[in-house]
Amino acid sequence: MSKNMDSYKITRRAMELILEEVDRRVSNGESQSAISRLVGCDRATVHRWYTERIVRENTSFRDMVRYLDRLRIPLVKVFGSGDDLPPPSPDRAMTVLDKAIASTLVAAAKALGKDYDDVSRELESLDLPDVESLLKGREPMRASDFSKMCRAVGVSPEAVLKRASGITEE
Repeated sequence: MSKNMDSYKITRRAMELILEEVDRRVSNGESQSAISRLVGCDRATVHRWYTERIVRENTSFRDMVRYLDRLRIPLVKVFGSGDDLPPPSPDRAMTVLDKAIASTLVAAAKALGKDYDDVSRELESLDLPDVESLLKGREPMRASDFSKMCRAVGVSPEAVLKRASGITEE
């Protein structure tokens, strides 16, 4: 990339890189829901990226940088020179509390006679593989997923957090 880049070129390059990474991840079997959770946007947004091949030009620069960062696309690929650019953030590792929250939600669902399918049907933003992955403690939940999951199971978030905190202290 040239030394002098205007904002249009930067945005276009960032969009190309995001679309390439979404294609790669979907080709490798990752769901659009999982990608949307990773980057912090709606599943419909990732679906539009994948099917329409477009990232809206009115996407804020802040969101664009967040997408690049969470997809682990180095900024050097966008700007061309990485001398003073920070590396992408590391993926957030599962914590003991994340696992305790997942197991608490599973126990509550079982106590209420619900399985993964039942929980998944009540959620619009998460499909069955995503629900299973979150409830089996394979990946951390965003706060919005946690709230939706509690609603779908039929328990209060406060009760889940209190029980999960108790588990981690044991």
